[in-house]
Amino acid sequence: MGKLKFAPYVFGLAAAVVFGTNPIGVQAAPVTTTKFDVSFGDLDIQGKIIYTATEEVASPFYKKGISTAEDCVMIRKEPSADSEAVGKLYFGAGFEVLEEAGDWIHIQSGSCEGYVSAEYVVTGKKAEEVAKNTDAVNSYAKIITDGVEIKAEASDDAAVIATAGNEEILEVLAVIPESDWTKVNVDGVEGYVKNQAVEVGVAYDSAVSMEEEAQREAEAARQQAAAQQTAGTETEQTEAQEEQTEAAVEQTEAQEEQTEAAVEQTEAQEEQTEAPEEQTEAPEEQTEAPEEQTQEAEEPSLYIEEVSETVWATDAVNVREAADTSSSRVGGLGKGESITRTGICENGWSRVDYNGTTAYIHGDYLTTTEPVEEEPVYSEPSSNSGLGQQIVDYARQFLGNPYVYGGTSLTNGTDCSGFVQSIYAHFGYSLPRTCTTQSVCGRGVSVDELQPGDLVIYSSYGEIQHIAIYSGNGNTIHASNWDTGIIETSLSYSGDIYCCRRIVD
Repeated sequence: MGKLKFAPYVFGLAAAVVFGTNPIGVQAAPVTTTKFDVSFGDLDIQGKIIYTATEEVASPFYKKGISTAEDCVMIRKEPSADSEAVGKLYFGAGFEVLEEAGDWIHIQSGSCEGYVSAEYVVTGKKAEEVAKNTDAVNSYAKIITDGVEIKAEASDDAAVIATAGNEEILEVLAVIPESDWTKVNVDGVEGYVKNQAVEVGVAYDSAVSMEEEAQREAEAARQQAAAQQTAGTETEQTEAQEEQTEAAVEQTEAQEEQTEAAVEQTEAQEEQTEAPEEQTEAPEEQTEAPEEQTQEAEEPSLYIEEVSETVWATDAVNVREAADTSSSRVGGLGKGESITRTGICENGWSRVDYNGTTAYIHGDYLTTTEPVEEEPVYSEPSSNSGLGQQIVDYARQFLGNPYVYGGTSLTNGTDCSGFVQSIYAHFGYSLPRTCTTQSVCGRGVSVDELQPGDLVIYSSYGEIQHIAIYSGNGNTIHASNWDTGIIETSLSYSGDIYCCRRIVD
């Protein structure tokens, strides 16, 4: 059998490897470390063995931990939020615990040494539990002898499904407590290998230094500029093709008009011939008219009291095509936004003038009392009324869909940065994956300059934690959290604004 590999995972700039054992539950001191290099997917990982399968240990995360921050947590030079940042620890990235001191933990991860807030990390057994539920940490086994048999079941008498040689890597599917076996994945087939034949461990990303982050952001900006240039060229080519198509269509329409003129002339001659017959049929048509009028009278109609008054939205509310929640959504009002009411329907809905079009809003969300404290009104520059508004309209299609950390599916689940990335990808823009890297895309704008389609980045204690798309009228659309999913809320809903970026002009 050739060298075994399992599906590659996406890693950061550096990776650390920690090994644990079976059975789990009895604590013992780590053994002497040995160095190794292994092939993991398409990435060569350099690490060290600090536990062996023949040793009984409490947890592979003894004196270790991983980040649980939504995006990343800063590594500080000193245990203070005001101290200089020396690196970033992204979600799922691991570290060695040097010292725990109250609200701060002294860590070593990759090339970074410093302090992280205990609020955004877990250690020991808690880290082990979190690792079981995230793809950011992956368990695997390294074969340590030649000719190892992999069994179909956890038994010496079971059939052999494969053999593995020294240094080969297998994916670990499960640790079996109080057993001599480890469950592994062999080319998509489940199998079992003796503990004494493997060293079982976990692999995870390590921290990224500020210098490495700067290099990554610069590369992301370069790729974005190249993508925008490519998109601009493709747009010009598309427009040229569309112009050629339109010219051909106009020519075809002109020919069709000539043909229609000839047909109309022929029909006019036929109508003159058929006139006596039509006169004969007229009395029958007049006889049928009363029946049609009776049928129309039987159709129910909604009584509407005519009014003309200004009303204000008491909360964010949908504007619909008809006085029914099942009718199509034509837009929305933010909390405190005014609109002209032209009628009050007997079913509790209100008829309104929405951008020159008759539409309907449920009366429970409207008031005739002007709010005492109005939210700021944000102007919408006409220069972005095209693509920026298209981005917002497209994003609104996914309101109510679920939030999934690490997800990028607009229908099945996404997180905040995955939502932004997927929305912009639909329009041909290639944005990086995290809200931190997205925060340097495009160009900066102030809050007062915001227009539909702009990005709004939020922070907590000076660290970027969330991103949203500005939808106009002081509102944003974003993948908020597990409970709410994708929602449209006020600009201030997500906390402190870190910066605003414009991707399209």
